[in-house]
Amino acid sequence: MKLIIGRLPASLAVAVAVALLAAAAGVSARKQQPLPAHDEYKLNDEIQIECIQTNDAGGRASTEKSAKYLTPTCMETRKPLHVVYGYDGPIQCSVSNDDPFHRTMQHSIAFDTPMQCRIARNKMASPKHLLLPVRVEGNSRRVAGSFNAVLHAQNGNLIAAAVYPVADHALPQAVAGVSTIQIWQKWYDGAGLSTLMATRRHEDEFIIQPIVALMFCVLTACVVYVAGRVYVESSVIPRAVQRHLAENDAVSESKKSQ
Repeated sequence: MKLIIGRLPASLAVAVAVALLAAAAGVSARKQQPLPAHDEYKLNDEIQIECIQTNDAGGRASTEKSAKYLTPTCMETRKPLHVVYGYDGPIQCSVSNDDPFHRTMQHSIAFDTPMQCRIARNKMASPKHLLLPVRVEGNSRRVAGSFNAVLHAQNGNLIAAAVYPVADHALPQAVAGVSTIQIWQKWYDGAGLSTLMATRRHEDEFIIQPIVALMFCVLTACVVYVAGRVYVESSVIPRAVQRHLAENDAVSESKKSQ
């Protein structure tokens, strides 16, 4: 490219360089174009977790076209298993032992292979997914359902996630025939581990918007003007008038004495 431009006239070479830069900027802009607002996750949106169903041999229970994904319906909420966007804390989901999802967890334990799960990156009609290999601890009778989830999001779009079991921390089985899953989730703003999403929200709440700053400036100017005017009219002007009258009286008395 350098050789080609070097052989062109200066003006034409500049035009070619500008055109190339504009094309590159256009491609970059298309790649970084933000999602429409209605496709971005908002605080407290529920994001469903789906896992591939497996058979008794540990293989995928596939449909004609692709693997079959399933998610349990939690007894507590009657909702699918999900994480909550931007919420730091536990999510609990109790599953009956005859639920296909529970059997898939048992297959993961028996064959010592992680469950192949996924989560939608955004709310688009056909979104891309983040893959979540989830290893399940337990035995043939019990599922140790305590998990941690670390999730990263930026501008309402999931960019990374991991779910992993907490070893030797089995949840108490309060009801026979029911396994309880508890996921402690932590959300981060961006790709790093330095900024919690909750911290960023608190910081944003204290950011003064330009229109609010302008209103404060106008209000301050009005207060200063009113205070200054009251001071001048109630203190400065009366003292000046009294001084002027006193000087006039002194002049009058001087003339009379002469």
